[in-house]
Amino acid sequence: MAETVLVCVTGQQSSQRLIHRGAQVAREHGAALLVLSVSGSGVNLLSNPEVSQALNDLYRLSGEVGAEMTMLHHHDAHRAICDFVKERGVTRLVLGEGKPGQSSFIASLMRSLPQVAFTIEPVTV
Repeated sequence: MAETVLVCVTGQQSSQRLIHRGAQVAREHGAALLVLSVSGSGVNLLSNPEVSQALNDLYRLSGEVGAEMTMLHHHDAHRAICDFVKERGVTRLVLGEGKPGQSSFIASLMRSLPQVAFTIEPVTV
């Protein structure tokens, strides 16, 4: 079965490290590389110049490392990620550890996607 790595990013410049890590994982496993950003429905990311610039930079970087980047608007990020994983046949998922309190989100994804190998990158200071 072909491997596919998915990197989940937010509209922050710090997400670049996740794309680099995802590219490394994809190389190690001879896998295709995908990048996904999910924003809440009704959220206009382009109205925030910092977020807009960060997403442009992430899109550019995705192309540089050979990844396809998708941006979704969905009211339920958990559902959107799970559906995307299933639709695209993702076998490995790269996520950032996030802020305190977000570990329950990651744990929920792990329970919902037991067939997927997770790489959780720690927060860098």
